[in-house]
Amino acid sequence: MGSLNSALLKKALAKGVVGMVVDDTPVAIRLKYIGTGTVTSVTVDTGTDLVMITSDGGTDTYDFGTYTTIGALVDAINGDGIFEAKVLDSIRSEATATQFVDGAISSSTLRDGGVSTTIWDVLVDTDAADYIAYRLTYDRGFEREAIKKGHTVSLREIVYYMTMGTASTANSVRVYEIDGTTETQIARRATGVTQTETTINWASGEGFISAAVGNDLVIYVTDAAFTDDAGNYLEVTGLVE
Repeated sequence: MGSLNSALLKKALAKGVVGMVVDDTPVAIRLKYIGTGTVTSVTVDTGTDLVMITSDGGTDTYDFGTYTTIGALVDAINGDGIFEAKVLDSIRSEATATQFVDGAISSSTLRDGGVSTTIWDVLVDTDAADYIAYRLTYDRGFEREAIKKGHTVSLREIVYYMTMGTASTANSVRVYEIDGTTETQIARRATGVTQTETTINWASGEGFISAAVGNDLVIYVTDAAFTDDAGNYLEVTGLVE
């Protein structure tokens, strides 16, 4: 009976969420400093490396020729123990070269799980990477990972406006389910017409795609000739319970 009550409680506390990203704003990697000193700088040199300078770790340089995928880069950062890193609005299998917005990264404050955390966001250069994505997850920060395994996310609708060179290409709109480090594509659609708002839902808006308990969904729109434009955006509507 306890498990039934728990399920009913989660349903009652379910929350609708809307996430939106525009050009160069998806967070490829979110960083949290876990060292014992201070952070001097975090800098991306597009196509070359990610450099972190701290008082306790010194200069840590992560060369994209060595860490060729986002997953490998995140694993290396976590292995060093100066920063905690997580993949967010991307997938581990994406290449690191020409992936990220160039330059110094300013810190910001994330309010998550009732805790304020200082973070550094490595952003996707959408024009260079040729995709825009958003992760639907119970934990976009670092404070709720321990309880995430008891929660579910569901995708209700995707709305996007893109400037594309190869519109209506099959498999350009993708939904990935993320189980730890395993990425599985579970849905696909062709893109809409370039520079035209396109809406994707299921069963006339009554259907949805749910991840397994504890898993994430990444909504990913790609085009071989994706071009930056002030009107570009990806909006994701979902449910977190």
